[in-house]
Amino acid sequence: MKDPYHILGLTKDADQEAIKKNYRKLAKKYHPDLNPGNKEAEKKFKDVSHAFDLIGTPEARAKFDRGEAEEEFSQHRTGRRPSYYDTQHEGGRYSFSFGDDIGGADFFENLFERSRGHRMDFPGEDVAYKMEVDFVEAALGGEKVITLPDGKNLKVKIPAGIEPGKKLRFKGLGKPGNGRGAPGDAYVEINVRPFPGFTRHGKDIESEVPISFLDAITGTEMEVPTIEGNILLKIPSGVSSGTKLRIKGKGAGEGENRGNQIVVLKIVMPKEIDPALRAAAENLKGQFNYNPRMQ
Repeated sequence: MKDPYHILGLTKDADQEAIKKNYRKLAKKYHPDLNPGNKEAEKKFKDVSHAFDLIGTPEARAKFDRGEAEEEFSQHRTGRRPSYYDTQHEGGRYSFSFGDDIGGADFFENLFERSRGHRMDFPGEDVAYKMEVDFVEAALGGEKVITLPDGKNLKVKIPAGIEPGKKLRFKGLGKPGNGRGAPGDAYVEINVRPFPGFTRHGKDIESEVPISFLDAITGTEMEVPTIEGNILLKIPSGVSSGTKLRIKGKGAGEGENRGNQIVVLKIVMPKEIDPALRAAAENLKGQFNYNPRMQ
C-alpha cells in the first residue's frame, strides 16, 4: 500500500488542514483537464485522490493509522466522495473527488462546469506521425499525402525551408474527445533524406566543388550543381582550398526569405603527375615559388 502521507508531501503529524491544503494543490496540478494526454499526470492525480480518500477526514485517517488495508477501506467506505479512480471506472464525475469545501472555487467551477450529470467532457489525445521527405522538398516546399490509422488521407503541405525534426500541427485530427470535449491534434514530424553533395546550415545550402591547381592559379568559369540544376560560376584566380563562394538565392526557403548556396572549393591534384607537368613546375618553381606558411 502506498503511503498517503508521502504522496501528499506530508509527515504523519500533519494536521487535517495541511492534508486538505496539499491535496488541493496537487489535485489542481495533475488534473487531466490541465494535462491532456499526459499519462504520468493522470497516474499522479489518481494517487493523490486515493491518498486523500485514506486520510482526508479524521475518521478515514484514524482507520488508516490503525493499519486497516486499503481494500477493506474501499469496501466499507460510507459517505465518502469517489476518488479519481472511481470517476474513471465507475462513471462518476471529476467534481466529486474535490468536495464542496475545496478552496479556489472559481478555478474548480470553471474546470468542471463542462461535466453534467454523469457525463465527462474532456479533450481527445494528440497523435504523432513521422514523415520522410526529400532534401529538395524540404528546401523548396511541396505536398505529400499520408494515410491515417482510420484510413483517411491527410494532405501535408511542406513549408519551404523546413528543418529536420520540425513538427507540423493539424488541429482536430487527433483522437476524438469524450462528450463535448474537442478532438486532439495530429502532429507530423519531418525527417529529411540526405542528398549527396549537399548539406543544410539553416537556410543556406553548402556544397563542395573540386578544381584543379591550374584553375586555382588562373581562375576559370565552370558549371556547378545546385538543387535546381547546374549553373555557371566564375572562379577567381588565386583561390585556395576552403575558399567559399556564394550563389545568392539558391538555398532553402522561398522569396525574400530564401537562403544562399555556399560553394566550398577544394583544390585536387592529379592522381599521377605527368613528367612534362613536373618538369614545367620545376622550371617555374625557382622563379615563382612562395612560402604559404608566411602568407
